[in-house]
Amino acid sequence: MSTGIVEVDSTSFDQTSLTPFMRRRLVLPCAIFALSFLLYGSCVVGAILATSLAAKILFGVVAGVFIANLAIIGHDAIHRSFTSSRWLNRAIGTIAFLPALHPYSRWEHHHNRVHHRYTAQIGVDNAFSPMTVEQYRAASSGRRLYYRFMRSLGGQPFFYMIDIWLPKIFLPLPREARSFRALDWIDLAIVYAWLASFVIALTYISQIYSGETFGAALSNAALFGFLIPFLVWNVFISFVTIVQHTAPSAHWIMPTGRPSTHEQKLRGTVHMRFPEAIDWFFHRVMQHIVHHVNPMVPLYTLKAAENKVTAQDADRAIIELWTPAYHWRLARDCKLYDPAGDGWCNFDLVPTGQRTSAGLVLQ
Repeated sequence: MSTGIVEVDSTSFDQTSLTPFMRRRLVLPCAIFALSFLLYGSCVVGAILATSLAAKILFGVVAGVFIANLAIIGHDAIHRSFTSSRWLNRAIGTIAFLPALHPYSRWEHHHNRVHHRYTAQIGVDNAFSPMTVEQYRAASSGRRLYYRFMRSLGGQPFFYMIDIWLPKIFLPLPREARSFRALDWIDLAIVYAWLASFVIALTYISQIYSGETFGAALSNAALFGFLIPFLVWNVFISFVTIVQHTAPSAHWIMPTGRPSTHEQKLRGTVHMRFPEAIDWFFHRVMQHIVHHVNPMVPLYTLKAAENKVTAQDADRAIIELWTPAYHWRLARDCKLYDPAGDGWCNFDLVPTGQRTSAGLVLQ
């Protein structure tokens, strides 16, 4: 049985330096989870009971933000770094991911066992893996068109829902389902049951308090209580997945058949700087480097641990300040990856930086 703990490469980093930050607590994380779920539920109810369209949309959008907040909590719980209790991590991880329609064991597989194990390995890591120049040249015209759309600013928000969630998690394709264990099917059934009972409960609440017909109440519940929040969550997870491992200065490698080393994780992971309030609200999820160095650091000590790692590897740590201009440059420059040159290029196969003996230095 998986422990939820991924391999860490200790040959080039002193893992003992993170020991003070790895103490997991019990009361604090439970309070964080309970408050987040309460606020999510309040926003959903507000969305279906509000009388003005603007208020319904606003409540729905904020509910989507809290789905993201809960998913970050679930992410820690599935790493078993959120609380000091193994069974409580399992329970919180299962519940926290329900609004995002993610079964516990499928997230554990794709995130813990694939993404963390093979970080920044092209075609293996599922964090917005780029095509290589050779792969793009060999692709069909339809595949090229689809890939170009997904690498555009307009396509990026759809990446996670279309490429990861639908075919690998919620409606698994046959090749994905072949590897399912009994527990995978049970966790997926829990998600399906949640979705049905959630929409039915919201429909009932809408009918009771507004006197709507069943059809109107169902539409109200499905659109404002479920669909709008869910779409907001999907935009969030696509954004986070992209900016944490795609950057003009981030490096990807061809598959090695082995877990990524500390050096490879460091070169392929980005610490994205945001205003303190945003960073705090989203549980320091953008302080991402230490999470790949050691995923057992809980979210409530993540900032201090990140400072430790980035100070120790100051010459190699990738730290970026997110701005709209930065993201535009990311989308413009990070189209294809050239493993031979160790850098990015555009769709005209022109390097988006100056070539040096060490590879491509992007401007």
